[in-house]
Formats: sequence, C-alpha cells, structure tokens
Amino acid sequence: MFRNKNNKNFDISSKDVTGFSLIETILYVGVFGILVAVISQLVVGTITNYKELKTRDELVSSANEVFGFFLKETKNSDSIYLDRSVFDSSSGFLSLISPFQFGDEVGSSGYVDLYVSEGKAWLKRGGETAMALTSDNVEVTRFEFARSVPKQGLEGVRFYLGIRDKINPGKTISLATFTMLRGGYKK
Repeated sequence: MFRNKNNKNFDISSKDVTGFSLIETILYVGVFGILVAVISQLVVGTITNYKELKTRDELVSSANEVFGFFLKETKNSDSIYLDRSVFDSSSGFLSLISPFQFGDEVGSSGYVDLYVSEGKAWLKRGGETAMALTSDNVEVTRFEFARSVPKQGLEGVRFYLGIRDKINPGKTISLATFTMLRGGYKK
C-alpha cells in the first residue's frame, strides 16, 4: 500500500501493470532487427563463397582435364601432322601422329586431334568418337598452339588455354604449358 500527498491510499496490483512499455518494445525490435541483419549477411556471404568456390573448382577441373590429355597425347606422339594442325590461332587445332595402334590394324600408327568447337575442347582419336574434355558449364575462349624449337633436332608445342564460366562470365582462368614430342615434326 502506498500513500500519495493527500493521504489517500492506493494499491498497485499486478493487474494494473500489463505488457511492455513503448520504449521497451522499440528496444526489443531494434535488437531483433540487428540480429536478423547480421545473420542474413552471414548466410548470404556463405552462399556467395560457395558459388565462387564451385565455379573456380569447375574451371580448374576442366583445365586440368584438357592439360592432362594434351600432355599425355603430345608426349606419346612421334610427330605433329602439320598439314592439319592450326598454330597461332585462338581456336587452334593440333593433329598428332601416334605410334600406338588404334582399331584392328596391327603395326599401324594412328592420329589424335585436339581442337575446340562450340566453346568446348575435344579429343578425337582415329576410329573413335570425339570426346568432350570440358564440362557444359564452361566455355573455352582460347585454345592456341605454338610450334617451338628449343634445340636443334628437338621440337615441342606450347599450349595456351583460356576458360570462362558460362554462368558467371567474369570468372576466367588462363593457363599455358609446354611439352616435347617423342619424335620430330612431320614435314
């Protein structure tokens, strides 16, 4: 029981005080809004990072596949078939003469073609169907071969590869490598 100035008794009971005050409500809503903003930024950042990592992984995986086949096929070839190969062009074509047997012909050599078509890198061995080396989500922007003669009697090929993501066109990678052939160039 409390008394006011006029000596009148008044009772503050629990039924008179209900809910939050306006200031308390504004404070709770403000704190809740800040928490929601922070959590949403964390979620959006995580999703963005995942997409970027997935894009980079797909680009690196496709480049790795192309480089792996290029190095393996070039190192195992005796010579380059110059009449069919296209050098110093962003959409190059490399035709290799391989000592390995393809099909049923015993003792015959075959060919291996590396080329780009419709934004994809392809590998075609003699008597086989062409095989895509890059995924559908990437586009090959540079597929260039350059003839190299580092020493007398030795010849090799420098390969430049540019790949970009079709979904995020700003994401690109450019790589280059060099390898020597087992034999020389076919004249």
